[in-house]
Amino acid sequence: MSLFPDRNRRNPIRNNRMIEAPSPNHDSRPDGCVVDTIVLHATVLDSADEVVAHFSNPGSRVASHYTIDRDGTVYRHVQEERRAWHAGQSRMPDGREGVNDFSIGIELVNRNDGLDPYPETQLSALIALIRQIRSRHPIRYIVTHAEIAMPPGRKTDPQGLDMDQVRQELDLR
Repeated sequence: MSLFPDRNRRNPIRNNRMIEAPSPNHDSRPDGCVVDTIVLHATVLDSADEVVAHFSNPGSRVASHYTIDRDGTVYRHVQEERRAWHAGQSRMPDGREGVNDFSIGIELVNRNDGLDPYPETQLSALIALIRQIRSRHPIRYIVTHAEIAMPPGRKTDPQGLDMDQVRQELDLR
């Protein structure tokens, strides 16, 4: 049985809601850069409103491309052609550094304590969003912030997310 029961719906992004919540925390990607990676994060914050406020503050110097609320609502903070500042000091398993250059960051509203569940509505929206992103970019990798953050152990998110199931659902590594 799949963790993502809504996967066959036309658009499981809850209520077809994509809310624009622009962040100033981005810049240009390097010339010739190919986006081939998605990085998953957990917000540690309890609400999408808190995330939007944090990402809209230029002083925070952080933002992902998207945030997915518990109810499946998706917030877009940074256009995909821009480099969002979400991964920080980072390295892929293949040795590439500066993961922000070639990735799209997706935040999941979650306390990141390993106990806070990821609701089915949120997971369905995640899968739908990644499928949409894959229609625009040659995505080969889906990784967690914890897997790429440098030095190792600097980040733990997203704790409790079944990455094997997510990757299997998307046929990604």
